[in-house]
Amino acid sequence: MAATPQRIRILHSNDIHGRIAGLARIATLVKREREEHPELPILYLDGGDIEESSVRLSNLTRGVGMHRLLAVAGCDAATIGNGGMMRYGYQILKEYGEAVHFPELLANMRTPEGAVPEGALPATILQAGSLRLGIIGLTDNLNNIYTEFFSMPELPAGPLVRELTTELHQQGAEVVIVLSHLGLPNDRNLALELQGIVPLIIGAHTHDLLPEGEQIGEVLIAQAGYFAQHLGQIDLFWDGSNLHVEQIQVRTVEEEVPPAPEIQIEVERVEAEMEHHLNMIVGIMDKPFDYSEEHECAAANLMADMLRERMSADIGMVTAGISFIAGIPAGPLTRKMLWEICPWPSNPAIVEMTGEQLLATVRRGYNPQKAAERPRPLRGHALGFFHLSGASYHDGELLIAGAPVEAERIYRIASTDNELNASSNYIDSTWGLKPHYDVPVILREAMEEYIGKHGHVSPRQ
Repeated sequence: MAATPQRIRILHSNDIHGRIAGLARIATLVKREREEHPELPILYLDGGDIEESSVRLSNLTRGVGMHRLLAVAGCDAATIGNGGMMRYGYQILKEYGEAVHFPELLANMRTPEGAVPEGALPATILQAGSLRLGIIGLTDNLNNIYTEFFSMPELPAGPLVRELTTELHQQGAEVVIVLSHLGLPNDRNLALELQGIVPLIIGAHTHDLLPEGEQIGEVLIAQAGYFAQHLGQIDLFWDGSNLHVEQIQVRTVEEEVPPAPEIQIEVERVEAEMEHHLNMIVGIMDKPFDYSEEHECAAANLMADMLRERMSADIGMVTAGISFIAGIPAGPLTRKMLWEICPWPSNPAIVEMTGEQLLATVRRGYNPQKAAERPRPLRGHALGFFHLSGASYHDGELLIAGAPVEAERIYRIASTDNELNASSNYIDSTWGLKPHYDVPVILREAMEEYIGKHGHVSPRQ
């Protein structure tokens, strides 16, 4: 153990969710702190969920642009939240890791092969003056979503932190802390398991604002709200044997704080890179494709056809509101045009179900009350009716390739993570379906491949 006493300051944010202006002000505060206290090692850590699919820069870069901005803001380490990985799968972490200079941390969720996802590290050691500080990153499994959707095993957090803490000490870390996206209730439980192991958990995910932190025995939990409205600050003293918390607070990120110009410069750089990419023509639409939330339309039929072909399925099945939000004009279709009318980060999926299950699902998809729902993720747009490829549904009768559906037969159904998620209430969780998700591909990317493959596309006759 190092005998040299050392004071350090940790600044921390979490759940920024694409608030670029707020992040730019945080960048100013971080830079200001480092300039005003050159004698004091200052680390800036982020607890995850920098991404936000409703924000253009984040959406069009699958979150990569936001990680680049976090790097410009001076971040020293971040843990992986759910904003990117839930939508694009763990495969997206490779892009995040390649885009930044700081370690992206994820210890407890592994690939199906049991490895740490490429682009992430389970833990890291940062040099803070004379102190070598170990940091372990954890994230929430979201009610087992990562395991069910992406076949990612979850390692129990308590034993894992104990094991990694031992390894970090062997690698020279004097003290180890946890950077957690588990949420406050889980952090409290974890703190009970880690008495005498780690002194500090910096949390996220549940958007809690803890002005004075929360002490659980020997473990302090910190969290700084959400949307870049606050910046957490923890002043620590290492006496050569133990880490002591001298002060903890959260600072309001006031509107009067000037945004860091470096953030705007990086925004413009990302936008310029996107502009060239978005102006590329992906194909030719021979005729316009109409769109409707209230009746069958050519645009949603196109999405159903794409899904069926891509996933080599018997049937393609998708709700109108998940496929597009507007029609497709005739003529050259640029990537920008496609992405603007197909904005949702849903993944193509394939599942096997019986004819009886399929009929029940389709009936729900053609229910007018269900079609009129406007779930929050669709931001004012209605779900719309089901659209089918390779099948038709009229007056309660489902025909597949012109023949009535067979109740006991197994069919391969191509759809998305919206229709095949039990929480959407199209399918029943009791059926025990095992969808396979085509991640990290999202619908607009799959549609781009489909249109590019066919070159010229016309509405279904």
